[in-house]
Amino acid sequence: MKNIRHYFILRSELRGFLGVLLICTCSGVNAEQKLSADWVKTLLLNDQTQRNYRGSVVYEDSLRQLTVKADSAHVRVGDAIYLFVHQVSYKDTVREIRADTLVFQDREDRATFRGHVFLSDDQRTLEAHSVQFLSKEDSLIAEGDVILLLPEGRRLRASQLRYDLIRERGNLQGQTQLQVAEENGDTLEAQSDSIALVNRGRELLLNGNLILRQGHMRGKARSGAYADSAIVLSGRPLMTWTNPSRRDSVSAQGTKILMDVSDQIINTMVLSDSTRIHAMALANGHAQKIKIRSDSARIVFRDETPQRMHAWGSVILNLSERDTSRAVLSGDDLKVAYRDGKLDSLTLSGDCIGSYIAQDSLSESRLRGKKFVLWFSNGELAQMAISDEAYCTRITRDSDDVTVSGDYLLLKFTPGQLSSIRAEGAVRGHYTAELEDAP
Repeated sequence: MKNIRHYFILRSELRGFLGVLLICTCSGVNAEQKLSADWVKTLLLNDQTQRNYRGSVVYEDSLRQLTVKADSAHVRVGDAIYLFVHQVSYKDTVREIRADTLVFQDREDRATFRGHVFLSDDQRTLEAHSVQFLSKEDSLIAEGDVILLLPEGRRLRASQLRYDLIRERGNLQGQTQLQVAEENGDTLEAQSDSIALVNRGRELLLNGNLILRQGHMRGKARSGAYADSAIVLSGRPLMTWTNPSRRDSVSAQGTKILMDVSDQIINTMVLSDSTRIHAMALANGHAQKIKIRSDSARIVFRDETPQRMHAWGSVILNLSERDTSRAVLSGDDLKVAYRDGKLDSLTLSGDCIGSYIAQDSLSESRLRGKKFVLWFSNGELAQMAISDEAYCTRITRDSDDVTVSGDYLLLKFTPGQLSSIRAEGAVRGHYTAELEDAP
């Protein structure tokens, strides 16, 4: 019985994010809503009336400007259950849904799309094995290999998505992943136990066992937030940067880390509360290590390489070279500068004190002043300037001690050793010519 049209009333309502599809029967015939097919048959089974539609099934609602198409449909009138089967498509003025099947349960106000579900509107797309709309709760539930694409190249994956259609917020659970890619190929990736979407998806909250990856950077935290061009990590997060070709590395930890992101590249990290920074680099084939502890710190990257650091508040600096010589300095404010990926200078200010232990461990230099400036040559300590109430005492095991104070002291080093001290302005103290280039 081809070309037979059977009409019955359907109602459709669209709400919030990606829409809610409702279908129900009514009495009478409305010309604005119709269901057509190439073939239709009405059956009476166990006192239940069932209508079967086959071939080019089309439901149209001209008032709401929506269309549902499928290869076949089955309607159980008594139970108010409607099933659209094979190559199902739903389309209105703003969104489109494709699936293998669509089941609507009128009494429960529930519509379920199953099998390779694809849902899209002007702002986002959603893929899943099944998508269910619950009208009474104004919610959406997507399950099975869920992929949600948001503006600005944000791609979310999870096992399940629950979304509040009125408040426009949701939660992803199960092997959740975030991927943000730029056209130039830079990609930021994160995974966590769950991801919450707030503020209409503009802000993402990543909770539980967060792992972050971007270029040569890796991060771990209990939780984090991603919004616009910023990432915030909480719960004693740890960020690390490595250069595989040169074996250089920087690790940073604090109670919280705020990162500025541009084109999915991390440009700046700001650490707060009990921060720790560890940096290691190779200088002339030897390892150079820096450890910094402070109240707060800031690390700036350029071309995905550390360029400078700034630490402030109860700063403690531990510098070791060739695994033997070591300098331990403390102050109020520390600035670190790199050049061509190598350590170039350190500037420590504010009631500075410290010590330098030579490579052979036979001498120790105790230092004090208002400001310390350390310069490096090819990554190794070359000179150190102490200014404002400068003081240096060099203690050795097999010779006389050297004590020098003045307005300004300049200490020069050969690898692993203090080689000379120059004093200027109100010079006081005693020293011997044992030091090369001694004034």
